[in-house]
Amino acid sequence: MELGEDSRGADVSLSTCNACCTIWLTYRIDEPHYHRSGRWWRVDVAAADASTLSAATARDHVERSPAGFVGGSFFDSPGRAVTAPITVR
Repeated sequence: MELGEDSRGADVSLSTCNACCTIWLTYRIDEPHYHRSGRWWRVDVAAADASTLSAATARDHVERSPAGFVGGSFFDSPGRAVTAPITVR
């Protein structure tokens, strides 16, 4: 489910894993005028919190998460695990 774009131009979406039913928040930034700027963060979301998330609150949720994944050309990675503190930059 697409939540839209936040004030910083990040694309925000929620998805549910078919295998384990985990709800994932994905926060993507791409600045085409900068080389190797594509980056994303993915963190799990409690079912009770999913209905209250919006594009405007997504970044805070990512940065408050105890663990998640990051990837993209900015990180020179197709994806890797990270733990808190998670900083969106």
